[in-house]
Amino acid sequence: MEQLDAQEKNRVKQMLIEIEKNVKSRKETDRIMWFSMWILLSVASFGIAWLIMIYLLIKRKNDHFSRQEKLETLILNRLRRLNEEKQQHHNSATNLTTNKPPGFFRNAKAWSLSTILILPAFYVFYFLEAGLQKHEEHEYAFLMETVSVAKDLGLSMNLDEYTVTKKFALDRYLVLTIATFGLAALYWLYRIFNDYNKHFKRQWKLEDELLRFFKSVDGSEAS
Repeated sequence: MEQLDAQEKNRVKQMLIEIEKNVKSRKETDRIMWFSMWILLSVASFGIAWLIMIYLLIKRKNDHFSRQEKLETLILNRLRRLNEEKQQHHNSATNLTTNKPPGFFRNAKAWSLSTILILPAFYVFYFLEAGLQKHEEHEYAFLMETVSVAKDLGLSMNLDEYTVTKKFALDRYLVLTIATFGLAALYWLYRIFNDYNKHFKRQWKLEDELLRFFKSVDGSEAS
């Protein structure tokens, strides 16, 4: 019995290690990018930095979405284990399900090169912003389910500060971009930079709260 308890403690410890490792990896995946710096570099390099900028925008989106998908799996696994422990002690069950997050993954190299042409550039801007909106809608639903599950387990989790990015009127900005011969696209691109930067910073706070939550739960179990 003591051996089984030790194995279970190691299993729980490994779950927490994996969650913490994922959160720490945000230093590589969730890079803050500054619009003014990249626009100046694009002008100074006669457009060469533009391709690098678009590549990095797409890559960090792909990397962030991929990391978030893995983090959700890790969180669900830990909550399922907590649920199993509750069932063993109280003979009750909590349903733990979540939809797979939307993909919106693109090949960063191919899509950055495509922005040399005008229409593909519009589409790149579109899928960057639309992808973030879908991602946040999924994330909000996941977090609400996580809070609900924690409540059913008799645990308190403070994730009330999560907000989604203000809806981006894509059709309006597309019309304005065409009407202004592309000038409005600069504001469109500025919004993409800004919205992703804000999203990352909001999510970091949530991840820190989730990590504190699981550490406190595991600490109470260990004691």
